Amino acid sequence: MKLIRCILITALLSTLLTGCWGSKEIEHMIYVNTLGVDYVDNKVVVYIQMVNFSGIAKKEAGQSQEQKTFIGKADGDSFDNAIFNLYATSPQRIVWSNVKTIVFSEAALKKGNVVNQVLDVWDRYYEFRYTVWTMATSEPMEDVLNTPSIADLSVIYSQLNSPMRTYEQNSIIAPLYLYKFIWKWRENAETVLLPYLKIAPDWTNNKVPSPNISMSGICFLQNEQFRGCLKSKDILGVRWLEKKTQRTPVIIKDDKKVLAVIVMNKVKFSIRPKMKHGKPVFVIKVSMQGTLPELSANLNRNDLELKAIKVIDDQIRETYLKGLEINADVYGLSGIFYRNLPVEWNKLNVKGILPLDSSSIEKIDIRVNLTSGGISKIENQ
Repeated sequence: MKLIRCILITALLSTLLTGCWGSKEIEHMIYVNTLGVDYVDNKVVVYIQMVNFSGIAKKEAGQSQEQKTFIGKADGDSFDNAIFNLYATSPQRIVWSNVKTIVFSEAALKKGNVVNQVLDVWDRYYEFRYTVWTMATSEPMEDVLNTPSIADLSVIYSQLNSPMRTYEQNSIIAPLYLYKFIWKWRENAETVLLPYLKIAPDWTNNKVPSPNISMSGICFLQNEQFRGCLKSKDILGVRWLEKKTQRTPVIIKDDKKVLAVIVMNKVKFSIRPKMKHGKPVFVIKVSMQGTLPELSANLNRNDLELKAIKVIDDQIRETYLKGLEINADVYGLSGIFYRNLPVEWNKLNVKGILPLDSSSIEKIDIRVNLTSGGISKIENQ
């Protein structure tokens, strides 16, 4: 009797359990990996990049599996309209909770209301997250999203979707999260430094060209307006005034000959604004430590530190002047002035922009301390 009673109770309890008949299999949904936003012929064009997760799982399990990337595309009179047009052609439900990166074309950035449309939808739809990378490009969007990762790695491990891996090793262009983009886009006097992507043809696979995605510069936006973009060689000064900088090289040359390479870390900086003769000016202080992996000249420690200081000073000033050429406040000096001297900023700003010129940086104080990496092999005097 006890056995029969237990069986009946178990049977009754099992009817109270909820089942999984209404759940959706992962392979029956489209998970967006990267979102591209373009603007062509007065239409907002939306691209989505979808990665086959089952292929990733099989590859990580050691099975040979070709990595497939699928691209969806739709346009509309607005960003939201384009998204719904994309839904109409999708074979399965599109899931946005796995988006890792948003890429804006230059055309979309120049049309400020397109960016505002994207941010408005992002604020309202529950699946979107703010911890996604934000980037720009002038390359054809479809080519960018279709560029495969090297060494048979998934695109989720490329600079497009995982930029911090490269940045930790060589800190030149800092990746930007969407929440920081939104803050600087909407805040008075702030400047958005948006990483700029290109398709690099430098890699090969068995002598066959294997293009790769890389960061090649920075686009600057201020007061919800596109200012322009500068290439990597023109923005080398930005890294010295960036909190995320971890490890970055300084190359010391004599004409065209490389004398030494110093790898800098522990970069710290401060920017102090003040008024001088009725104009805003800034005093910049930068300090860092360095190691010496390469030395091909007879230079002592003091000489190396002085030469590094000269290179860094030149880079900070040259980048600043390049920014002035496109009317961009590359170091966010206007925002620093606004936070520290709001009364003066309100008197001086012109349509939300602080007037800056070549003399606005009054002084740059740089300190370099060589700590290791061959120091024992050079003279300390």
